Amino acid sequence: MTPPLRPAALAALLAFAVLPVHAQDPGAPQPPVPSVTQESETQDSGVGDLETAEWIGKPVMSSDRKAVGTLREVRTASDTADAGLLIVERDGGETVEVPMQGAAFDGTSVVVTPLADAIAAN
Repeated sequence: MTPPLRPAALAALLAFAVLPVHAQDPGAPQPPVPSVTQESETQDSGVGDLETAEWIGKPVMSSDRKAVGTLREVRTASDTADAGLLIVERDGGETVEVPMQGAAFDGTSVVVTPLADAIAAN
């Protein structure tokens, strides 16, 4: 048999039971969203103001800053995500596919995430 509740404990339980549930008001102001500037868009991997079509013909560098080749084609999965492939032509005409995720244009070349050794092994 359970011991009887003391009057103070019973009062506390009842107080919590009658408190209103606080749900977010859909009309309440939302926290500010960080603004996107033109400068930050140039570091984006093609989503936003900078079109990846502008990257074609640019040199491609690995994340360890070694030359990979020249960008020949961009294959994106959608216009709202970093998914896609960069088709890079290496010396001798051979092409290699490099994931677009994490790629950035630094103003002169396209810098991709994989290391040069990983790209060469592809």
